[in-house]
Amino acid sequence: MVKRFLILALVFTFIFIPALHAEESKDVSETKVLARVNGIDITENEILQFLQGMGPQAIMFYGTEQGKKMVLDEFISLRLFALDAEQKKLDDTPEFKEALENIKRGLLAQAAVREIIKDVKISDEEIKKFYDEHLKDYFTKPEQIHARHILISDDVNSVDIIADIQGALSKGVSFDELAQEFSLDPGSAANGGDLGEFPRGVMVHEFEEAAFNLKNAGDISAPVKTQYGWHIIKLEEKIPEAVIPFDDVKNQIMQELQNSKNSELLKARSAELEKIFKVERF
Repeated sequence: MVKRFLILALVFTFIFIPALHAEESKDVSETKVLARVNGIDITENEILQFLQGMGPQAIMFYGTEQGKKMVLDEFISLRLFALDAEQKKLDDTPEFKEALENIKRGLLAQAAVREIIKDVKISDEEIKKFYDEHLKDYFTKPEQIHARHILISDDVNSVDIIADIQGALSKGVSFDELAQEFSLDPGSAANGGDLGEFPRGVMVHEFEEAAFNLKNAGDISAPVKTQYGWHIIKLEEKIPEAVIPFDDVKNQIMQELQNSKNSELLKARSAELEKIFKVERF
């Protein structure tokens, strides 16, 4: 399975990576030749570019010496397959020519896009302006609470079970222990009923109102009825509304503004090109 994935990834790499790294490769000096197939070199730089193109997880997996050897073996195999196909004149078939034309169109489109957006720059003033104007919308964390609960089914035994739990709590038995023993919520019972942190709008209305009405850490609610049954809720912590610092989101905003400007430029250029070249929609 790994080998099949790698050979497919390599096919992609030979088609697209040279174009993606064209700008980077201009200043890269010739690197160590790792193999030669029918007089054509395979260099260490090609291997490294391939690893970068596959992403960080793949780099971790294939970035070892053993992994690089595996990649080199696949590069060699791919070159051999290409030579074999060339000898068999497979590059002269209609299917190959059509595929080659499609790849050419894709690479030309990529080149055109790079040319259109190459001068797009986002200033610090633009980033700060966006942050200030959207502070409440995007960069403010709403009030949250950290709570636990014990879920009891709504049946003939619920009154007695609730009484037992409340009695145990009054005697100092820990909420966590009681949640593990009595709660029917499979997602939180094993963790002492811990629901983690959540804002308004996440839980069902009745539960949310009761939970957010608790005032102090350690407060426990009266039993609350919802569609799931009865809940006893314990407040662990109230987390007030907070503003996300500008420096924490500056790069994210820059990328969003960059993408937005790129999109506007490409859309405008596409509209211009439709007036130059004939487009028929069916």
